[in-house]
Amino acid sequence: MHELVEKGLDPVYVLHSEHPILIERAVAAIRDVVVPPAARGFNYDVVEGKPTGAKIVNLAQTLPMMAKYRMVLVRDLGLMPADEAEALLAYFAKPNPSTVIVALTTKLDKRLKTFATASKKGWLHVLEAPRQVAPWVRNEAKLRNVDMDAGAISRLVDTVGVDLSRLAMCVEQLGLFVAGQGTARPVTSDDVDELVADTRERSVFELTDAIGAADRARALAAVASLCDQRESAVGVVVMLARHIRQLTLLHTMRDQGIPRGAWGSRIGVPPFVVDKLIAQAKHYSPASLAITTQRLAIADRALKGDITLDSRTHEFTGPQLKALGRELAERVILEKVVDGIVALASPSR
Repeated sequence: MHELVEKGLDPVYVLHSEHPILIERAVAAIRDVVVPPAARGFNYDVVEGKPTGAKIVNLAQTLPMMAKYRMVLVRDLGLMPADEAEALLAYFAKPNPSTVIVALTTKLDKRLKTFATASKKGWLHVLEAPRQVAPWVRNEAKLRNVDMDAGAISRLVDTVGVDLSRLAMCVEQLGLFVAGQGTARPVTSDDVDELVADTRERSVFELTDAIGAADRARALAAVASLCDQRESAVGVVVMLARHIRQLTLLHTMRDQGIPRGAWGSRIGVPPFVVDKLIAQAKHYSPASLAITTQRLAIADRALKGDITLDSRTHEFTGPQLKALGRELAERVILEKVVDGIVALASPSR
């Protein structure tokens, strides 16, 4: 049983997490206790889009039909305007004992009265990744009946990081990969390198090479591959910023008359990589690279939910993308950024 319900049910759960898999499992655990599958037809409501306090309360005050409890799932409580919260706050003071409200929020601002009240009552739960991810992966493998040796777990964590959703997906893929070979053996670090690490690194290089060649179709295909692997969008933006800095440095060193033999050491890449970067830099002027750097900085802010970005002056903003959901928003930002970079290329240079 999930720790949120092992000590009994609360009338309200407000859940926030950077890890979709933790939200999904918490909701499933609460739902299984409150409304078993046979009772969901009449006793389970979902509030999509922008919610209002009145709508949530009306659903919560409905009596269950042929069951002990009802459940109301609010997809994103953070979208509720502040002036719509009064009805919900009044409900918090005297909740219906036969209804459990589960409200998710992609943006958590504890200064808002709704979240502050939920926190004070002990109904606000921020679900975080464990400090030690390896035991979590080990348990995930056990749940999925995947045998992984210690080296494989360590290598997977080093490769993926703390993205729990992607870690779970990789564990499943690795289990299928080994099972498909027809041998009963544990997943090893070599399997991780072949199936996970190599795929990620290949997609990253494909993206930078496609941008360098001003190949829009190939660049967008690489973005799709990275998104499908649930690669961190912030990480991809950082990697792109590093690549653009390298191209900018090449222009600067050329203009300053620095000997070509010193370029590699100054950029921090081997000589054969310098040759490739020189070919790529020919497609982009210093001015276009400066514009790209600014766009990448804005994308980084949007991905981190910066509410100060103004839709009148920025192509995408944190609040705008919040409504799309995390995964779709990240894909939209990366596609727009990469498309914008390639659009600035000058093949004739």
